[in-house]
Amino acid sequence: MTYPITVYLADDHQIVLKGIASMIELDPELRLVGCTTDSKKIIKEVARLKPRVLALDLVMPDIPGLEIIRSIRKMRSVTTRVVIFTMHKDVSYVAQALQEGALGFVVKDADSACLIDAIKAAARGEQYLSPPFTMQKVRDYQKRLQSGENDAGIFDRLTRREREVLIFVAQGYTNNEIARKLDISVRTVERHRFNMMRKAGFRNEADIVQFAMRQGLVT
Repeated sequence: MTYPITVYLADDHQIVLKGIASMIELDPELRLVGCTTDSKKIIKEVARLKPRVLALDLVMPDIPGLEIIRSIRKMRSVTTRVVIFTMHKDVSYVAQALQEGALGFVVKDADSACLIDAIKAAARGEQYLSPPFTMQKVRDYQKRLQSGENDAGIFDRLTRREREVLIFVAQGYTNNEIARKLDISVRTVERHRFNMMRKAGFRNEADIVQFAMRQGLVT
């Protein structure tokens, strides 16, 4: 593997961004080629700079982290590996990130060395999960989804857009605000919202919020 490992960093908090950037720059095996708090810049910057690893906050403004991963995977000329770092500690986030193609998942309150280890593992093409997660926990979660042991199976039956709308609704966003965030029409948001509620059997917004909290999708 060629050294140093080029890294692009994206987080929506400037203070966090600077702290991690300083940590990366201290490691002789890593070279920071760019960083941003603006999710709209990430895909273009990755396409231009072609970093070996993108360290990405899962919850970015305007464009969700999972959507960014999907866009990068579609670019044939880019082989950038993705490491997710986030404050969210629910195993459902880990399973979704790995399913979309991320190689690493690090929670923000883990030891700072975990993110560096995850970046280096991803550069080698290896998976890395920070404590408290393990691949066994991810597999157990996926088995529960398949067996329908709990209402997490509801989330699995929704389309990608329906899931995004569910999370935004649970966070208190209006249909107009969701439309702007997803860059779709209000009518399309209303359709996704109706289908999501029908599939899940939700009667009102309170049902959506309670479900999202049980699944760790919102706090």
